[in-house]
Amino acid sequence: ATQFRRDLHQIPEVARQEFKTSEYVGAHLAKLHCQVEKVCGTGYTAFFDNGAEDTIAFRGDMDALSMQETSGVDFASKNNYAHTCGHDTHTSMLLGAAKLLMDNKDNLAGGKVKFMFQPGEEGHGGGHKMVEAGVLENPHVDAAMGFHSFAGLDVPTGHVVYSPGPAMASCDMFTITVTGKGAHGARPEAGVDPLNILCHIHGMLQTINSRERKQLEPMVLTLGQLVCGDAPNIIPNEGYMRGSIRAFSEESRQLFIRRLNEISKGVAESLGGTAVVDCQSTGLATVNDLTVGSEMEGYLKELLGDDHVSTCEPSMGSEDFSEVISRVPGVFMRLSLGSCEEGYCFGGHHPKVRFNDEGLYLGSACFTHCALRWLEEHK
Repeated sequence: ATQFRRDLHQIPEVARQEFKTSEYVGAHLAKLHCQVEKVCGTGYTAFFDNGAEDTIAFRGDMDALSMQETSGVDFASKNNYAHTCGHDTHTSMLLGAAKLLMDNKDNLAGGKVKFMFQPGEEGHGGGHKMVEAGVLENPHVDAAMGFHSFAGLDVPTGHVVYSPGPAMASCDMFTITVTGKGAHGARPEAGVDPLNILCHIHGMLQTINSRERKQLEPMVLTLGQLVCGDAPNIIPNEGYMRGSIRAFSEESRQLFIRRLNEISKGVAESLGGTAVVDCQSTGLATVNDLTVGSEMEGYLKELLGDDHVSTCEPSMGSEDFSEVISRVPGVFMRLSLGSCEEGYCFGGHHPKVRFNDEGLYLGSACFTHCALRWLEEHK
């Protein structure tokens, strides 16, 4: 897994452009002499069939981020992108697990294992596209599991943490475009000020959180961009505001989306303008199945020890493995690849983040052990 990771780390590619990464993964899968299928352009599935009906799936995502790496490692990125989210570690650990399982195929209990090498996780709907391409069928997947590596916290390398039930939030990105009527700043009564309307919408949207949502269900509204006009003494015709909504329950998510539209359009109309809302989902809430989560937790404790597996608080970040485990029972866990005490002081999406390669073999071992034990229990 370490060599896989160091090779991939030097050739990071962003979503929908994972061509070299895909070629690398495909070449190594071909050596395993298993059933391999290319999906979604640059993705792959690898399939092991030991006869019985039950199927478990594991996922590793492949895409990088559009940023410069400043980690200082001698195998740093050789282009303008960077694996600062650790997807190269996910792909490498999954490739390592596929090799381990194939090398020990004769010792597997009856059952099927499917490996999903997924492109486009970083906000490009890769998980949804993989599901639409049929990766959960033929044969039907009965359980699924994924890992995300992390660094920069107080969790030592090789420790696994996860959240039973809600684990990561949904994410919807929206744009509110307001049209008013341009005028000179000396005669505001002759126009309809879209900036004024946007500011009123901004304030009113805060009441969804403070007065309308269920207070025991976390929900986050972020308004991160407001663009309106290009001169200090001119009222422009149009402006827009962009933000995101994050929630753990679909009920809360739908409430926010409905009220986002009603408030934006209602406030704009009351002030003489119009508003158009464009809201795009970039990920459903990631909710771990309690049964599968408990089962995999037990297997990992067998492998790593009870003190190396624990539960943690949910995160308001999002993850498109939700597209898989919203359709089949599954669990998404996190594997530490470096703590602050160990010298890994930066977290994901930071240009200086480093991951401890010494923990990669444990990731492959976790995938492999969970596959072996699940097949044994479900044969």
